[in-house]
Amino acid sequence: MRFISICLFVLLSIPLIAQEPRPWEIDDLYQAESFYPVAVSPDGKVGAAIHNWIDPKDKTQHQSLWRSTGNPLKSKAMEAGEPDARNPMFSPDGKWIVFLSTRPRPKGWKQTPAAPPYSEPTVDLWLIPAAGGKAIPLGGPNKAYGRIYPDRFYGHVSFSPDGKRLLFAADEGVDPRSRAEIENGVKVVRQDQGEGYTGFGVADIWIADLAEKPGEYVAEKITRLTDDGFWYGDPQWSAGGKKVVVHANRTDDQESVRYSINKNYDLWEIDVVTKKMHQLTDGYGPEFSPRFSPDGSRLICLTSPRRGPHQDIYNLAIVTNGGKAETRIISNFRSPDIDFQKTPSPGMSLLEDCWLDDKHVLYDASVGLATKRYIINVDTGEISDGSGSETAHAKKRKLESSFRPAVKGKKLPSRLNASSERVVWDNGEGMEIEGALVKPHPDIAKPPYKLIVLPHGGPHHRAGLGAGFNDQILASKGYATFKPNFRGSTGYGLAFLDADRGDLGGGDMRDIMSGVDFLIEEGVADKDQLFVYGVSYGGFMTSWLVGQTIRFRAAVAENAVTDMTMMWALSDLQSWTEWEFGGKPWQVPNAMDNHSPITYVGRVETPTLILQSRDDRRCPIPMARAFHQALLGAGVETGLVIYPNESHGIRQPRHRADKVRRIVEWFDKYSK
Repeated sequence: MRFISICLFVLLSIPLIAQEPRPWEIDDLYQAESFYPVAVSPDGKVGAAIHNWIDPKDKTQHQSLWRSTGNPLKSKAMEAGEPDARNPMFSPDGKWIVFLSTRPRPKGWKQTPAAPPYSEPTVDLWLIPAAGGKAIPLGGPNKAYGRIYPDRFYGHVSFSPDGKRLLFAADEGVDPRSRAEIENGVKVVRQDQGEGYTGFGVADIWIADLAEKPGEYVAEKITRLTDDGFWYGDPQWSAGGKKVVVHANRTDDQESVRYSINKNYDLWEIDVVTKKMHQLTDGYGPEFSPRFSPDGSRLICLTSPRRGPHQDIYNLAIVTNGGKAETRIISNFRSPDIDFQKTPSPGMSLLEDCWLDDKHVLYDASVGLATKRYIINVDTGEISDGSGSETAHAKKRKLESSFRPAVKGKKLPSRLNASSERVVWDNGEGMEIEGALVKPHPDIAKPPYKLIVLPHGGPHHRAGLGAGFNDQILASKGYATFKPNFRGSTGYGLAFLDADRGDLGGGDMRDIMSGVDFLIEEGVADKDQLFVYGVSYGGFMTSWLVGQTIRFRAAVAENAVTDMTMMWALSDLQSWTEWEFGGKPWQVPNAMDNHSPITYVGRVETPTLILQSRDDRRCPIPMARAFHQALLGAGVETGLVIYPNESHGIRQPRHRADKVRRIVEWFDKYSK
């Protein structure tokens, strides 16, 4: 049996007093805490981390700022009461920590405009002395900007090289409605950035000049660099601090969705004084995530030659700026003969401090179920192992272990943890497929297990090793969870990524089911105890599978794609269906109908529960309602649960607990 066992235990809290191990319980969610992300001072001696925990009384998520000098016994919260704080960063001189926060500004001041609760948090910038003290807002009583963009694609906060200015992306914070709209209670639909950013305005670039001795606020002056209706992101200082480079899609081919990097993003240089813009790249596809070399003579970025899938295989490119900018691909990771194990991860950005020196860049690569770190020589293209590089990343790892949970003297349970291991099988079509298998602790269950098939989303994403909270709860009830990386997954090269285009529910389904058969043949899974649960594209695959086979005893589909035409018409991501099927609904109607789960509802016999976020803009609620109604009409046992104030990802702790409880109850109900 070709299993490579790697036991990965999720330690969400530290047992301070030893107890007899017990199975995981849903209420364990409210004991979870972590310290992430971690920022390191310039001298590497001080760490600032965000303490993440859930208040067991009101069951809401909280984040606060902690400080450590490397001694776990002396790490502590930096503010009394632990008010909200996120994404810490040190100033170049190490004297200040800048962070984002949802906390209210002083009474009587202009407040940060609100957004719906299912959107991104509306945060502002605050600074606190690194040695400790009072946190101070960046902007004054009537700050010019509104909400800071907190994500990795648009949002980036950084100090100028001399530490005297702060660069960031934010919207204007102005109500876009006209007087008539406000008076009559109507709303004109305007383009925004879709899922997760409802209520936000255009992302512009701003610079704050900082006072040497701040009073009630830090910024002496705030300057707006962009103001033309386009979204700008990931701003980076030049070495001399006189210019800024950003990525932006300034074409007519727009889409109301952030992370839509299959559009024509280019790099733009902005003069800080004159605000004059200069285009650095002009490729057909996207160029994004700019990072300057230490000497400032050139920058590296991610790029693709096509406007294709939502996640793609990106090349590393060097951009040099003279009279005319020149772009040079330093390694073509899209070549058919390229080693896919060295392909950059299809994330939204390069590492913040990726340059090791003026010739070498550190980057992460998706390698199947794992992530590996490499170093590339940008002059020669030579790639070497970077896992042991002594960089700020290494310092960060050392300081990460110096934070400890805030819970002191509390009796925390010792749990019977599930394990995760790699599985490899032949799909019967000449392809080797791999996935992850989460198995219950031996004291809870032994093979053959009740098996839950969990297809990942995307489909251009991937499953990895490890056992998260849901996995642990399902394992505590005796279920093993199978996470296949079917064709279309990232981490296996370009050909594999594109292998399911135009065939959603075809080859990828066969990869999944051949993996299930393999686990049954190996005695791991009980052929009469098969279940399926998936989210987003995983929800599509769940809804699709129950219309193609009756092998599953029960199914749960969460925020699922159930109708491709509805997906195109209602989602914030029209480019997804257009790319996967080669056209718009009226251009390829048969293709969209033939690959829609709702088309095959008449074949469904499997009891199917539908879980849906009310405010999901990626896979909107009408698809869930339509599929539920179709199942009812077909006489299939079903249910529909709607979670308010949730977007594409269900995040509220109460809802997370409710969701996993319902999944267990649904599967237990139909278990043999």
